[in-house]
Amino acid sequence: MFSSVVGSGSDGRRLAPIVAVAALLAGLIAPPVAAVADPSKVDPGLLRITRQHPATLQHVIVRETKPQTDVAEGVVRDTGGRVTRELGIVGGFAAILPASALDDVAASDAVLKVWGDALLQAEQVDMGSYDSWPANTVWRATVRIPQAIGARKPPYSGKGVTVAVLDTGISNTPDLGNRVLARVDLTPDLDGYDRYGHGTHMAGIIAGGNKTYPGVASGANIVPVKVAAWDGSTDVSVVIAGLEWIVAHKADYNIRIVNLAFGTDSRQSYSIDPLDYAVEQTWLAGIFVVVSAGNHGTPGTISKPGDDPYVLTVGAADLRNTRSVSDDVVASFSSLGPTQDGYAKPDLVAPGVTIVSTLASNSTVAATHPAAIVSNTFIKGTGTSQAAAVVSGIAALLVEADPTLTPDRLKTVLVTTASQMGDQPGSGAGLVDADSAIRHLMGNRSVNTGLTPSTGLGSLEASRGSLHVVSDPWGAGTPVTITGEMDVLGQTWDARSWSGRSWSSEAWLSSGWADLTVVNAYWGTGAWSGRSWSGTGWDARSWSARSWSTSGFTAEDWTGRSWSSQTWS
Repeated sequence: MFSSVVGSGSDGRRLAPIVAVAALLAGLIAPPVAAVADPSKVDPGLLRITRQHPATLQHVIVRETKPQTDVAEGVVRDTGGRVTRELGIVGGFAAILPASALDDVAASDAVLKVWGDALLQAEQVDMGSYDSWPANTVWRATVRIPQAIGARKPPYSGKGVTVAVLDTGISNTPDLGNRVLARVDLTPDLDGYDRYGHGTHMAGIIAGGNKTYPGVASGANIVPVKVAAWDGSTDVSVVIAGLEWIVAHKADYNIRIVNLAFGTDSRQSYSIDPLDYAVEQTWLAGIFVVVSAGNHGTPGTISKPGDDPYVLTVGAADLRNTRSVSDDVVASFSSLGPTQDGYAKPDLVAPGVTIVSTLASNSTVAATHPAAIVSNTFIKGTGTSQAAAVVSGIAALLVEADPTLTPDRLKTVLVTTASQMGDQPGSGAGLVDADSAIRHLMGNRSVNTGLTPSTGLGSLEASRGSLHVVSDPWGAGTPVTITGEMDVLGQTWDARSWSGRSWSSEAWLSSGWADLTVVNAYWGTGAWSGRSWSGTGWDARSWSARSWSTSGFTAEDWTGRSWSSQTWS
């Protein structure tokens, strides 16, 4: 999940995330018990699995009542378990525990909460189960990226094309070097660095230059736009502000593509939805928008704004780790249409299972998915987020090949050249084919002809779906759940005034976000004298519905049940 819970004081110093974390976790604290596990102290999915399979070993995350005392770790060891990693970010640690020992561990006064590190939950894919799968080493060959790159001499690389990664920021990595043109931060962190681990993984897939696990477009530039911090939470209003910044600064960085792996479960019609309107405005400004479909795995669960008919919505394919396309299937977790408006999404699919990319060291994802770590610099990720990043990289190659491509034309080329996957539900036009796309840039009618644009006049609250964050927009010292027609800054949302405003650089300067956004050049961090805001965290309902392990790499919401971790996918 993606959220910033780090505030900023009046003197500019960053405040410890005490208030927001306390608010988030208050509902998880249960009174200690003496002999048997209090069910409220154990993740329900974990409790169910251990009851059904008492002879198994379970990967768990333990939150301590008194962190850093080693008492809870001792309880785990005494019951035959093994501590695998300290997780200071959640005040606990990861461990491997005999299922039969769960009651004894949860009964300890030293233990506050026990989560499963890889659990199946209702209507939510177990992303953690893929952590131990072999790394996908064939995806670039299967979608014919080497052939696309070598279609001319010198080879295509996406050089000169900039992809904006609207996500959790980016870590300082040599894989991207000086091709990170700026780091934009709309959170109180103010530095653009990735503490969750999702945005760095996306950027590596799109444009990583490492020879061991290369990305798609190794010459493309990246502008990460950070809208969520260490826990992955963000509000729709922050995402919209990020999109507006991208449009306003398109010309400054030659931004041609946006990779957006965030989604909500809202069922508000795209025709009036503010988030759908925002991605359409980005599209109409000449920026190609690639959105992850979501990781819900059932019909009618396409995440918003992947439900918008204009944007390119990408589902995930399981390549079975072979180069042959004959055995490729739609991944079991990949969301399917139709949308609430009757559109058959996703538009196509791309590799999305155990994709190796750049690791953000000391991030939440690294701490909660140790089995997915390949080396000190790489980690495996699974989800429609990864699939979207693959397509964003291919789009960068296509724009380099033909800089005159409009978003409509680019979508048409990708959809009409995809390799069909028979009648598989959720496959859209089929598996993306980079070589066919780059060799067939000339085509016929645009696939977006005849669509009715969104007005953006619908409800901001309806756009959130069931996903809400907490914030302290008025500085009262008491976080509140952001609901209704109010943005995360505490300002009244006037849909008509907002949708009628031009998304230009001049208009951006007059917006409420202008002096809350920091742009850092290259890897340095500049001084910041503007005002700040309190940041966000998941409200109790949203938080308790998703353990760290289930937020996964898609953010199903960020499309990880987070900026598709529901929202991050």
